[in-house]
Amino acid sequence: MTITELQSQRRWLLWRLEPRKGAKPDEKPTKVPYQPDGRRARANDPVTWSTYAECLAVVSQFSGIGVALGDGVWGVDIDVCCDAATGKFTPESREIVIGLDSYSEFSPSGTGCHVLGVGELPGDGKQIVKQIPGCKQIEIKGSGCYLTFTGRHLSKTPHDLLDRQPQLDSLCEHVRQSANSGTLRVIVPADEETKFRKLWAGDMSDYGDNHSSADLALCIILARRTNCNAFLIDEQFRKSALYRDKWERVDYKWSTIWKAIQAAKGAPVPADDADAVEEDGETEYVVDALPDFPAHAGWFPKGEISLIGGSSGVGKTSWAMPLLESIRQGQSVLGHPVKSREYRALLHDRSKKAMRRTMESLGLKSESVERIIRLSPAQQACPPSDVLEASIVENPGVEVWLIEGLDLWISDMNKSSVVQAVLGGLQDVAMRHDVCVLATVGMPKQKGKDRYYGRDSLFGSAALARKAETIVLLNMYDETDNSSVRQCDVLPRYSAAERFHFTWRNGHFCLTDAPESQPENTALYRMERNVFAKYKPGELVIYSAELGPEGTFYRWRKQAAKDGKLVYAGGRYLVPPAREEKVN
Repeated sequence: MTITELQSQRRWLLWRLEPRKGAKPDEKPTKVPYQPDGRRARANDPVTWSTYAECLAVVSQFSGIGVALGDGVWGVDIDVCCDAATGKFTPESREIVIGLDSYSEFSPSGTGCHVLGVGELPGDGKQIVKQIPGCKQIEIKGSGCYLTFTGRHLSKTPHDLLDRQPQLDSLCEHVRQSANSGTLRVIVPADEETKFRKLWAGDMSDYGDNHSSADLALCIILARRTNCNAFLIDEQFRKSALYRDKWERVDYKWSTIWKAIQAAKGAPVPADDADAVEEDGETEYVVDALPDFPAHAGWFPKGEISLIGGSSGVGKTSWAMPLLESIRQGQSVLGHPVKSREYRALLHDRSKKAMRRTMESLGLKSESVERIIRLSPAQQACPPSDVLEASIVENPGVEVWLIEGLDLWISDMNKSSVVQAVLGGLQDVAMRHDVCVLATVGMPKQKGKDRYYGRDSLFGSAALARKAETIVLLNMYDETDNSSVRQCDVLPRYSAAERFHFTWRNGHFCLTDAPESQPENTALYRMERNVFAKYKPGELVIYSAELGPEGTFYRWRKQAAKDGKLVYAGGRYLVPPAREEKVN
C-alpha cells in the first residue's frame, strides 16, 4: 500500500496537545484527537475519521495529523530511541526498524520513530506497550488506536506500507518475552566466575534471554581476562555456547568486541555510528548527475541495490562490464561524470571461461578478469546476502559490486515474499557497508505494441521494481527486423529517465542514433509485404490464398489505393509502374 493510497482512505484525524484533566502543572500534555470541524474524534469510531486532504486543509489550527489503525494497518511507536540533532538510532531500535522493513518516519519530537505496515496484530489484537532495551518504550498498535503522522521518512526504509505479518508476529512475541529493563545494561556481578560459567554454558537468563546483551556481557569478561586483546576475545568466544551464526557477521562481531573493550576499560558503552537510521539526506551516487541536472538525478546510489534487466543475449554483461571499467578509471559514463571506484563482479550464471571470452571480445584487459569472482556450488547454495557480505569483508575498499545472474539465485522469481527477502537482505548488506550493489536479471522479449519500458517490465515479481533504486532496461530496438541496435533506458527512482541507443561494432557497444521507425508488425503490414513480394510493378493485384486472410487483403487493398501504394483504374488494382523496390 502506497502512502498516497493510505491518504485517500477515510482514516485520518487531527490532534492537539492538551493537558490531561486534573493534571499537575509539570505533567506532560496528551495528544487529543479531533475532526476537521473542531469536534472530538475517536480512534475507535470510523464515523469521526476524515481523509488526509480534509485534515491537511486545517492542520494549521491543530498540532498535527494522525492516522487511525486497524482494518489491515498496524503501527509501531518507538519512544526516545534516537538523537533529535544527529538522527542516530540505538542499535536495538535500529534492528527493529530494519527487521520490520516497512514505511518508517520520525515522530513529532524527533527522538522517536513510527513504523506503519500492512497486517493484523496477532492473538487478541490488543496493543502492546512495554519497556525494552534501547528506548523508553515500544507500543505496537492496531484497531482502536492511532499514530501521529509527520511524513519525515527515514531513508533506507521502504516508501510504502508493506505486508510484514511474519516480522510483526515475531516482534510481538519478542517484546512480550523481553525484560522490562528500560535501558541497555550489561551487569557483571561480584562473583564474576559464576556469571562467566553461566554465559559460557549459554545461559542468558540474567539478560532477559536477550542474546545480544549476553554476547556483550561475556565479551566484557573475556576482555578483562585477555588484557583487551580483540583477537583472543574472538577466539575464546567461538568456544562458548553463545556462539551462533550471527557472530560471523563481521560488523556485529567487531562492534560487540569493541564495546566490550571500552566497557572493560571503564568507559561507557556507546552506540555505534553504523547503527544509525538517518533521515533523508544527500545520497552518494556512483554515476553523478549531468551538470544541469539536480543531484538526485545520479545513477546507482551507494547503500542500495540497482538492477540491469534484459532478455537473454541482449548484452547485459557486455553493457555492464565496460561501464564498471570506466568507473574504475574515473572516466565519464554516457556523458555523466564519475569518481574512480573499485569494483568486483560475482559470477553466478556463467563459467569463468565464458566470462573471460566476453571480456576479451570487449577488449578489456586481464586485470578486469581478475576482478571477477566465480561462485562455487557451495556459495550458490547460500543466501546471496551472506555471500555478498563475506566477499565485501575479503575485498576491503571495493565500493561497487555486480551480481551477474541474480534471478538464477532466487528460488521463485514470481513470489513476492521470496524476491523481497533476497533483495531486502542485499539491501541491508549494502547499507551496512555503504556499497553500491548492481545485479543483472532477466526480462521478457518485447516487440510491437507489447513493448513496455517501465520499471515493472522486469521478469518476475513487482517487488524487483519496488526494492531497486536505479533500473537499466536493455532490449533490441525492433524485434521485427535484424537490426543490431539496442535500446537502453536508465530509470532512476527519483528523476527523469534517460534513453540511449547502441550498436555492436568492432566488439564494443557504440552509441548511435535511433533507427528510423519501422512499420508495426500488424496484419495489414504483413499483407502489404506479401503482396509486394508476389506482384511486380504494373501487375494486376488479385487475392490468392498464400497472401493471407482474404478479409485482410481486401481491407489493405482499399486503403493502399487511398494511400497511393496501388493504382485503381477501371475497377482494377495495379502495382504502380514506377515502383522500384519492395517494401521490406
